[in-house]
Amino acid sequence: MWNKVDLIPVTKRYRYNPAAMNNPSFDLVIFDCDGVLVDSEPLANRVFSQIVSEHGFAVDEPEYLKKFSGVTLPERISTVAEELNWSPPRNFLEVFDERLAILTEQELQPIQGIHELVQSMTVPICIASNGTREEVNHRLRLSKLAPFFGDAIFSGHEVPNPKPAPDVYLAAAKAFEVPPSRCIVIEDSIPGVTAGVRAGMRVYGHAAFTPAEKLKAAGAIPFANMFELKEMLGSEFSKVI
Repeated sequence: MWNKVDLIPVTKRYRYNPAAMNNPSFDLVIFDCDGVLVDSEPLANRVFSQIVSEHGFAVDEPEYLKKFSGVTLPERISTVAEELNWSPPRNFLEVFDERLAILTEQELQPIQGIHELVQSMTVPICIASNGTREEVNHRLRLSKLAPFFGDAIFSGHEVPNPKPAPDVYLAAAKAFEVPPSRCIVIEDSIPGVTAGVRAGMRVYGHAAFTPAEKLKAAGAIPFANMFELKEMLGSEFSKVI
């Protein structure tokens, strides 16, 4: 759990850009993983949709992608089971994990422009995800993003409540000894945006599968792609990027 490492100096726990945290506006940029760093949401949605359809239900895969972006797998299963009046098999999670692992190895790609964005950061960066630490590390390795983040990973499985609760974002800010008001969050889903807003952080929303107007209504500043976000951050905060 994140609070077990509080006594270890942050500079010894994490490997990140060593630039001094003297930005007049923001001192830490926190990235979500799925849909922000790596294009994993369509893969997970494909596997989920296939399993449901194999049990005799008509599935609108594009609609599921919009509906469940950023939603935890147990929540997806519960929602679909109720909507379809269906009892999922006991091995649903096992089958899902096995298929997704294979598909991830074969097809996972980094979000276009993300390498250029993280390379340009001049303040510390980290990851706060609802995924497990192992899942995040695996995706970072496949997408060649691991060197940018090192051990600076915070998992929703290691705090009392996952997103949309603010716990994982507050854990990241606490570990870096940065007030929430001086943190920037990069998200792509309504649960993630909600978590960042509840944490008292400035949130930018990647409008890939979630419409920009919904991200804005949830409290985020929407952007279309990582190249646009890089320009936005560069124009607003000269010492962030």
